[in-house]
Amino acid sequence: MSRAIDHIVLCVNDLDAAIAVYTQLGFTVTPRAVHPFGTGNALIQLDGMYIELLAVIDPDKIAETDLAQPFSFPIYNRDYLRHREGMSMLALQSRDAEQDRQKFIAAGAAVPPVFHFERDAKTPDGETVGVAFSLAYANHPLLRHAVTFVCQHRHPVQNFYFPDYQSHQNGAVAISKVLVDHWAAEAVHDFYEEIGVDAIVDVLHGDELISRYGVEDSAFPTDGFAGFELIVDDIAKITDAAVAMGAVEKDGMLIIPPSRFFGVMMVIKAK
Repeated sequence: MSRAIDHIVLCVNDLDAAIAVYTQLGFTVTPRAVHPFGTGNALIQLDGMYIELLAVIDPDKIAETDLAQPFSFPIYNRDYLRHREGMSMLALQSRDAEQDRQKFIAAGAAVPPVFHFERDAKTPDGETVGVAFSLAYANHPLLRHAVTFVCQHRHPVQNFYFPDYQSHQNGAVAISKVLVDHWAAEAVHDFYEEIGVDAIVDVLHGDELISRYGVEDSAFPTDGFAGFELIVDDIAKITDAAVAMGAVEKDGMLIIPPSRFFGVMMVIKAK
């Protein structure tokens, strides 16, 4: 079964700084939201998928008792930030997280119980609406810093996606690929193939990543998500802002190195 991207989680130390930079790059960013377990986020909504900028907002709400659980979303992302900024998680679309959990188990993944939570969200008109999610994780021992999970939206679509939030000055449309840099690329690729995400994730050795994109950067991980490919409707709309942030041009692409962009490489391609 081939799966589709729901969103990517980009861990940052300073949420306000990340919002400012993404806004400067021409993205429309949603208002900040707060999770009930210590983290907070702001979103960049695209065509049926989104980018989640995530930070630890209130560390006192991250319960250390969660350490007894098989997996804790806030503890994982808090500890990820102690290690580095960057892309910590890949979320896949799901209509039934419980059913997807069973499929992950059948594929040999280490799968904790489904995690359910709710939070408030703001509409473009300033109205508060409720949103709810169910998450099922597919963990792998080689991917301690690159967790994949499914995200079931348990709310009306009109409570989450809004045309005003999906319209971006830079012409951003969608995420086409997620890029992984890993010393055991072949084994990781086999795992992704088993859980049905090999069509949306490219797993590369470090030298292959450098050869493809022409960027050599000490901020690349050696065992996790290196970045993602962003599709825009007209690359000219984003060129000036991207170059100002240190983007390099290669084969018609604009590539912002991870050391200039909160630990994640953004590869910008025309539609």
